[in-house]
Amino acid sequence: MKTTTYPVDRRPYATTNGRLVQAALLLLWILIGCDSRQQEDFLSAAFRPPEGFTRTDENGQVLSEDPDDWRVAPAFRGYLRFDPAYPNPFSGGEVRLPFQVFSSLRGTLSVWAEDVEGRMRLLDEHPSLAQPGTYVFVFDPTVLSPDRDLTRLRGLHRLYVYRGNDLVSYGDLMIQVP
Repeated sequence: MKTTTYPVDRRPYATTNGRLVQAALLLLWILIGCDSRQQEDFLSAAFRPPEGFTRTDENGQVLSEDPDDWRVAPAFRGYLRFDPAYPNPFSGGEVRLPFQVFSSLRGTLSVWAEDVEGRMRLLDEHPSLAQPGTYVFVFDPTVLSPDRDLTRLRGLHRLYVYRGNDLVSYGDLMIQVP
């Protein structure tokens, strides 16, 4: 009877380390895949037609909440948080959209909405967010109508917050005519 002998691997750590590296790469791939899927889901939800809004009073007190409003994109979680826009519904004056920055951000943060002709219009921006703190976008939504006619704006409008070309958050504003 002939026996076959195989060379003995004198480096037992090589197999263990190799498997650890493979496992780490697989875990990293899974985590990256989840983050990109979450970001894609966020973007998909952001560009659907608005369906509801978070109702607030003139002081920013939340009266009823739409869970889809003012979520932060997965890529920006932990850096900032948005409070709901107020007053909502809006019937004149200014809208305020407060947000907190927890860690310095490079670039300009800006809030946009579609005007009555379907073009994106800048409503307000903060060019420097180098310091953590509370900031507020303040804007008059009547700029979304060329003649600033509130009756032409009646209804639900989606507001988008961008840093450069990256969507950071979104929420809905109801415009009512008094």
